[in-house]
Amino acid sequence: MSTDQKILRVAVDLVEALNKQADKLLPGELSNVVKTHSALAVGSSWIPIPGADVAAAAVSIWGMYVRINSKIGLSIKENVLKTIASGVATNLAAYGVGMAAASALKFIPGIGTIGSAIIMSALVYALTLASGYVYLKALLLLARKGNGVISEANLGEAVKEVLKESDSLKSFINEAKGDYKKNKS
Repeated sequence: MSTDQKILRVAVDLVEALNKQADKLLPGELSNVVKTHSALAVGSSWIPIPGADVAAAAVSIWGMYVRINSKIGLSIKENVLKTIASGVATNLAAYGVGMAAASALKFIPGIGTIGSAIIMSALVYALTLASGYVYLKALLLLARKGNGVISEANLGEAVKEVLKESDSLKSFINEAKGDYKKNKS
């Protein structure tokens, strides 16, 4: 199953768990939010200022969470979403280290900036896609536990639980990087 299919599958499951079956377009919309923000995050790779690129990618992830919540009618405070976004990023830190190293290349004018952007593009795309996938799965977990009701209080714990699936997440990220490289051509 491709990363697109995995994201769509978890979006369908989430919509069903939220008892929103009447809106048959919602799973596709949720999947498109994740894919759109992943593509937008690639643009952050081309910001020539070291560190600003990583910050812009983080903002893209946070914005993705806000849009997902808006689509499903979920009201969660911004500070909670920022905490969750940073928690997901921290748990995917092995990839974040590679992103930080690539960002540091931008201190070398010209070739360093271009090389960094090329390296970071696939990584940022994959991390944003994985962050969306983790978030949708966490929402699904809460919706199933709460009979269609999602509580802000338990969202962080649900994210941590999903992040425990480290092998499947590594596989997902590697597949997403491969998809990016294949689709870029």
